[in-house]
Amino acid sequence: MKYVKQQITWTLVWLLTLYGAWAATPSTTGFIRVDQFGYLQNARKVAVIVDPQVGSNANTHFTPSTGANQYQVRRWADDAVVFAGTIQSWKEGVTQQTSGDKGWWFDFSTVNTPGSYYLFDVGNNVGSYRFEIGDNVYAEVLKAALRTFYYQRINFAKQTPYADPKWTDAATHEGPLQDRQATSRYAKGDLSTAKDLHGGWMDAGDMNKYVTFAEEPVGLLLESYRLNPSAFGDNLNIPESGNGLPDVLDEVKWELDWLRRMQDATGTGGLFLKVGVDNYNESNRNDGPPPSADRRPRYYLPECTASTLSGAAMFATAGAVYRTIPALQTYAADMTARAERAFARARTTTNGFTSFQTDCDDGDIRAGDADKPANIQKQSALIAAIYLFEATGKAEYKTYVENNYAQTDLMANQWWGPYGNHAHIALLRYAANPAATPSVSAAIRAMKSQQNGTLSVNDYTAKTDLYRAYMPDAQYHWGSSQVRANAGAANLDFVSFNVNSSNKALYRDVAASYLHWFHGVNAQGKVMLSNMYAYGAEDSQNEIYHVWFADGTPYDNALTSPKGPVPGYLTCGPQNLLYYTGTHTYLKSEPLQKRYKDWNGGFPENSWEITEVAIYNQAAYINLLSRLMVPTSDPTDTEPPTTPTNLVASDLSPYSVKLTWNGSVDNRAVTAYEIYQNGAKIAETPETSMNIETLSPATSYTFTVRAIDFSANRSGASNAVAVTTPAPSPNDLIIYGDAYRNLLQKWSWNATDNPDNANPVKMGQKSIKAHHPQHPLHSDATDHAPVLDFRHNEQNHWCVYKLRERQWAESVCLVPTHPKRVARGGDYDGATGQSGENQATHASVAGGRRESDLRGQPPARRVIRCYGEQRDDHKP
Repeated sequence: MKYVKQQITWTLVWLLTLYGAWAATPSTTGFIRVDQFGYLQNARKVAVIVDPQVGSNANTHFTPSTGANQYQVRRWADDAVVFAGTIQSWKEGVTQQTSGDKGWWFDFSTVNTPGSYYLFDVGNNVGSYRFEIGDNVYAEVLKAALRTFYYQRINFAKQTPYADPKWTDAATHEGPLQDRQATSRYAKGDLSTAKDLHGGWMDAGDMNKYVTFAEEPVGLLLESYRLNPSAFGDNLNIPESGNGLPDVLDEVKWELDWLRRMQDATGTGGLFLKVGVDNYNESNRNDGPPPSADRRPRYYLPECTASTLSGAAMFATAGAVYRTIPALQTYAADMTARAERAFARARTTTNGFTSFQTDCDDGDIRAGDADKPANIQKQSALIAAIYLFEATGKAEYKTYVENNYAQTDLMANQWWGPYGNHAHIALLRYAANPAATPSVSAAIRAMKSQQNGTLSVNDYTAKTDLYRAYMPDAQYHWGSSQVRANAGAANLDFVSFNVNSSNKALYRDVAASYLHWFHGVNAQGKVMLSNMYAYGAEDSQNEIYHVWFADGTPYDNALTSPKGPVPGYLTCGPQNLLYYTGTHTYLKSEPLQKRYKDWNGGFPENSWEITEVAIYNQAAYINLLSRLMVPTSDPTDTEPPTTPTNLVASDLSPYSVKLTWNGSVDNRAVTAYEIYQNGAKIAETPETSMNIETLSPATSYTFTVRAIDFSANRSGASNAVAVTTPAPSPNDLIIYGDAYRNLLQKWSWNATDNPDNANPVKMGQKSIKAHHPQHPLHSDATDHAPVLDFRHNEQNHWCVYKLRERQWAESVCLVPTHPKRVARGGDYDGATGQSGENQATHASVAGGRRESDLRGQPPARRVIRCYGEQRDDHKP
């Protein structure tokens, strides 16, 4: 009997083993495209399944299983099915012109348990690449991307234990007439012009150093830290690691210290333009030596208004960010002082910011043209002034910002496209500064709020791009990776600065889709970062254009060369190749998204137009990635922030008050401020000001504020401020609602019941009506009183219109905020979306600005003013 039991046991084991073999994926396919690193918990998770139709891969078809529940999410460890669903055809099966592919989407967002998974096509018996789900899936990816800046350092030895043994090298450009003894481009070799300009980063695949090109990456890296400090640790394994400061700030400091030398060398407060070589002769390195083998003399270009203003912008940003770190207070003060000197110098050399040098770089120092047009130099000046005002509070910088912000391209063109994202952030920083003029802040925020059509939610919800990371054809140019990363991060600006706050989750979804593109959900099916196999990628960029990792060297290819390139570099990306002069001309006939190749050939192949790496591509990607990473508490951090001080109340109205306070300092970083009303928490904000708009008239309130860090340590309470709201004016416009589920509920003081509500703005069973005590709507008023009506204005808002005077009443508008219809004098049909009159969206009483959803309970007793000056304190 014992023998029989043993035989049964072994038979069961054999059957279970055989079942496991059957359940396991016999093969994987690159046509099921997932983020090869993984997805955050509770985030949107959508795979793209593709069948190529046009392009070099058109003969490699894949026909997915489209039946019900034919796609599964399986655990990697045991092949257990945790979710099954049906893929959805993109655009009803059309072939996307720009990619040459048709495809399907598979949404598995409900899978949130941390672990390793793959997707499985039941009918084809194939699976996707492995991916992870968890809150820390990108932590090591971010480290790899950041460490590329360490490998870009000039005049710094890369040695173990900080550098992998594959990529060690002596310090570069330490020889005679190199970076510690660079001479003027106009007096080459003349030691009387020699300057010590060592340090800084290689700009890209070449080893030159540019002040103007550094402005955006420096600004983005500093703000990436500031906007999500929890993503950055002191553990990158660079020489500064372990000093108690986030390594990203140490790395940026390496570049800033070089910029200090570029300023000190001028003796004027301005900055030299760039440092580099005057030829492409790298024959001494063709046998594979690393960058330290380069012995060519180095030269600098003199001061220029563009470099001086870029320097001012970078120093000012650094001063504002580093001043929040206790150990860097002295350094921050030096940064701010240097920014002020550069700003003052630029005021002189530009004749009061009216005349800019745009032709300082004659191309003798190869290869990038470091000049900037006048409009971009003005943008640099604006950025400098914004952060200088934040750091110093000086009126001259506020005056400069408010006199010039409207002329920037972002405001004047009304298009916040995926360029110069550090300027986007700077403007939004200013709008959040409680010392800024409210109307200026409102104008900036209003302009940002109108950008849903700029590579944002409009294209996302319209499913414009098969690969879910839309870019117009015009943006497929040299450096498209930077553009795409900027597009994703611009959506996070809505979230970080609380613009269009009702769409926060949607903006994060859009941004994450752009990130997934870089991680394999693209027309190449490839992780666009170099050599990421050790980090979870199964199809990664193998070759990059970089003088260190050149074609034919031991660093050539991640899979076939002895060493391969350093992990984590982002390439330029696909581009239209309109100006490509290399020999791989067949790429021009590919669909736009496939005009890309994984190679690093030099002249005459000219791969640098597609696969060169650059600090600005890198910083844009890091900005996107780091701001999407969910903050993780550090159990070793028990130090609370300092207590907020000088809490002040202003702009008091019957229904609102503005609170401002001095910010706190933390050993890591302050992430938010909690606002308490009468002892109870009512709100949270990352800024040092907030408008409270839920008050009642003639009521007393007491407010305090506490700071909180990312480990949930809370500061003590600020000073308390007490206010008593005034009663509303008897001349306020009366807003009341009726036909609300047969329950009349007044929306404002001094309202007179009108059950007939003859001319309402109506939505379903809900309606509103405006009435002024002296000027009733559609009244038989005398000639001295204007007859009022609700009409659409040019912004498609419902507003009060003076019929007799044929003009708009001031401030009285119902602002559309939701894709619904509202009509006057007609019911809203929820099934068809039709209503009795003009198209709008669901309305909300706003005094021109504030929004309240009519679909919910009406706000209690709100008033907006019909006549007189438009002021914030009259927002309902």
